[in-house]
Amino acid sequence: MSSAYSGTTAAPRPVPNLRAALAAGPVVGTFQVLASPAVTEVLALAGAQVIILDAEHAALDVTALEHHVRAARSVGGCAVVRVPEIGAYLSRSLDLGAAGVIVPRVETAAQARQVVEAVRFPPLGARGFGAGRASGFGLQMAGYRQAADAETAVVVMVETRRGLENVHEIAAVDGVDVIMVGPADLASSLGTEVGSAQHAAAVEAVFDAALAAGRHVGMHCADAAETATYAARGARLLLVATDSLFLAGSAARTFDDAASSLAEQQAAKTGEEQLQGRRFLS
Repeated sequence: MSSAYSGTTAAPRPVPNLRAALAAGPVVGTFQVLASPAVTEVLALAGAQVIILDAEHAALDVTALEHHVRAARSVGGCAVVRVPEIGAYLSRSLDLGAAGVIVPRVETAAQARQVVEAVRFPPLGARGFGAGRASGFGLQMAGYRQAADAETAVVVMVETRRGLENVHEIAAVDGVDVIMVGPADLASSLGTEVGSAQHAAAVEAVFDAALAAGRHVGMHCADAAETATYAARGARLLLVATDSLFLAGSAARTFDDAASSLAEQQAAKTGEEQLQGRRFLS
């Protein structure tokens, strides 16, 4: 009988290889802010190649993240965590089985190196080992650390003026896989609006720096058309809207369509009644 740490169990390691997916081509997904793990399942079943669990802005603590990661994997999905900041959420998210992490507001090369160090095991970094879900709770240890270092995606966000000023140095940090633009926060930091000439130039500067350094580019896109535009420019990690926006947008369109159909039906009925009334009077 094997011991808990022998790593001899035959079950596959329950973490998808996001780095390989990004190397192969564009990966399209979305941000999740709604609290139900059922939403995670729906997104994966609907075709999201990656689901970003937004622990920066949504009410998702570590316990909730575990349920969401499990929900994604139950239907073959891939979950990544956007952490609130550089800190304990990095290793905890990976121990839960997230395929990668997204770190907001990275502004210097030193911060990027700090992220890499927290995510990679020694000697590449300083991540501590925890027998969590990612390693089969210690039952799938054989090769786990090597696989985790080889497959876990590290995404850093450039979304401030200072980050933009240092983007070449950030992109040069070994171990960073994706430089992601935070379009709204970047515009706010620059004192401009999304889509302005200044904003477009800033986004272009991030693309240029990342691609020149051999990094993938990530982009938060408003819709399918914008996704295609940024994919053509060279972005690989393409995150469309959010789950709440999908729900709100679809619901609003459906209710508007229903109201319009009912109004047309009522107008037709009223017109027919008026016609019948004129016929009666004649």
